Amino acid sequence: MLKRFRVFRVLRVVLVVTRVLPRYWLLLAREHLLARPAPQTAWDRAHLAAAEGIRDLALSLEGAFVKAAQIGGARADVLPAAFIEVLSQFHDAVPPRSFESLRPVVERDLGRRVDEVFASFDTTPIAAASLAQVHRATLIDGSDVAVKIQYPEIRRLFPLDLNLLLAVAKLAGRLQSRIDIYSLVVEVTRFIILELDFRREVEATERLAAILAAIPRVRIPRVHRDLCGDNLIVLEFLDGIQVTRIDALRAEGHDPADVARRVGDLYGAMIFEYGFFHGDPHPGNLLVLADGSIGLLDFGLCKDLPKGFARNVARMMVSALVGDGSSALAAAADLGFETADLRPDQLRSLMLAVIGDSDRDGNVLEIFGEVRIRKIPEDFALVVRTLILLNGLSHRLVPRRRLLQGALIQHLATGVATG
Repeated sequence: MLKRFRVFRVLRVVLVVTRVLPRYWLLLAREHLLARPAPQTAWDRAHLAAAEGIRDLALSLEGAFVKAAQIGGARADVLPAAFIEVLSQFHDAVPPRSFESLRPVVERDLGRRVDEVFASFDTTPIAAASLAQVHRATLIDGSDVAVKIQYPEIRRLFPLDLNLLLAVAKLAGRLQSRIDIYSLVVEVTRFIILELDFRREVEATERLAAILAAIPRVRIPRVHRDLCGDNLIVLEFLDGIQVTRIDALRAEGHDPADVARRVGDLYGAMIFEYGFFHGDPHPGNLLVLADGSIGLLDFGLCKDLPKGFARNVARMMVSALVGDGSSALAAAADLGFETADLRPDQLRSLMLAVIGDSDRDGNVLEIFGEVRIRKIPEDFALVVRTLILLNGLSHRLVPRRRLLQGALIQHLATGVATG
């Protein structure tokens, strides 16, 4: 296919850039000549055109571009509203591939034929994402498993895609200084690098299972390590209901409010107490099992927080929420925020927005835009993304009740005391 050729990918990126950037150049030139800001509606139109261009580019090239767009769509803290609206609409919007095209990848990692390992193998994937797809299968011993297969060209094309993304980010950075686009792209590439390393994902899955073993009604799938490889992960299949299928949950006797509280407890413990957390809580990765347990899937974005980091995050958030501005700013500085122009009331608004406990929680972007923090610490960025995804999940499970956020807040104090 054309999209797997380097020249085609370069030309597609150049085409989008030459369509999008002139709009911004004209607006900046207009502001310079007239010595006054251009109307916000003009900027909104430029942002919308850019977001649509990025969306179309990601859908045509797939791979790292889809992942970058998905991560960008969750960054309401730094990107204009048009980007969030457009890019947040196509999570995992990638058509699946035929299993026969991936069979050589599977058999190379297994070191034997598929039928020598699996008693049955469903060639229709149960999930397809930007970097891999998942099939259901049964091992010879009868174990029900999920088989995650990384697309074979991803590693080959990633260096090219990374250089293209960074080049575009540098161009965009010359147009404006409010948003550090280059740092955002560097952050995105770090996320992609994490997800490409299947051996690391296996280690993260097993580590998280060990950490959470003491928490009741939480399930991490068991990894069949002997069947895993650079492009293949085989793990226990968890049969459950996606956490946002509210009617299905109720039909099976599960209380969405209880689910929200327990998800909040789980993530509060991972982030603020254990300092190692599952960083991709979109609905497809959270299941409610028949016994009511919360099942987690997809561990490519599991992340270690540096020593003391979780404690400083908790200290910053608690201090900001209770009105202790000096302590909140000190903790923010320790984390790596640029705090020279940051007021305590702005930091409090930010923290309320991040945990979804703000009266303006429908305008998170507006709050971040008012503060205009240029630098957000790298590790905190994934925490923010995780909390924003959890806020959305909370609103779908129990609208307006903020039960998930309440459970998270309870763990903040524990993180301050024990982090």
